[in-house]
Amino acid sequence: MTYALHAERQRTAEPDWVDSYRASGLAVIPGVLPVACLDRIACDMHCAYARQLERLGLPAAAWSGRASLLQNMERLLQADVKAYLAATRHTARLASLQQLVVSDAVLSIASALGLQATSLPTSPVLHVMGDSLRIPGGYHGVATHQDWPVVQGSLDAVTMWFSLFDVTPHTYPLQLIPGSHRRGVWPSQITEHTSEVDPSTYVDADFITATVARGDLLVFTGFTVHRTAVKDCAGLRIAASMRYENTAEATFVERGYPCAYQRTVIREAPSSGFPSSAQVDRALGLAD
Repeated sequence: MTYALHAERQRTAEPDWVDSYRASGLAVIPGVLPVACLDRIACDMHCAYARQLERLGLPAAAWSGRASLLQNMERLLQADVKAYLAATRHTARLASLQQLVVSDAVLSIASALGLQATSLPTSPVLHVMGDSLRIPGGYHGVATHQDWPVVQGSLDAVTMWFSLFDVTPHTYPLQLIPGSHRRGVWPSQITEHTSEVDPSTYVDADFITATVARGDLLVFTGFTVHRTAVKDCAGLRIAASMRYENTAEATFVERGYPCAYQRTVIREAPSSGFPSSAQVDRALGLAD
């Protein structure tokens, strides 16, 4: 079923919003994110796909919004799966996206939920879903899971999720189980993409569907059970999520701030002779 999560347009600081979050483990906060910032992220994504198409000698659609972004994504995927995946991974590192997830508006929500000296265990995660963007054998929605077991940070960690475009019940929305956070860690099994909750512990009727408009922010706890809806869905959904942790949470302090995410650095040169001094000059605008 579709559930109108916190349907009334309310201010984020109102006590009933916080009470709703704590009771159900989730809430949608309307109109938190500036649409202009979402447009900038989408435009920057468009740039990444367009440059790759041009590198391959293929035409790229000029930026005109959602339709042109999807057109370039589809064209690159059809031409070169490896290039498409590289571009998609790169877009999660866009400065415009990074800037939004640590904006004052977003961090004030973490503060309202009691997080102190808010920390970030990882970079933003970008979730691209589209019936025309399926990769054989690849990611297409995340199975039922909780976020905390794959982060293992503060117990009151918050996940914030938003979409660049409106999310309807038929454009791959998130589905969540209200109150599931009260059961702690659910039985699960590690899979390729996540730690999947044991299917015998829930039924489909337990889930509600979160419809999120542009600018809305879906927030839920690290223990809230959720999944991507894929049945009867089509179109394009580009969403991003970010995890936020509480530096002052007692068990987090006691455990010495563990983090399941590990950073690795490849120090070997990418290829012999690259880059040449001439290439460096051209990149820095110093070429004659």
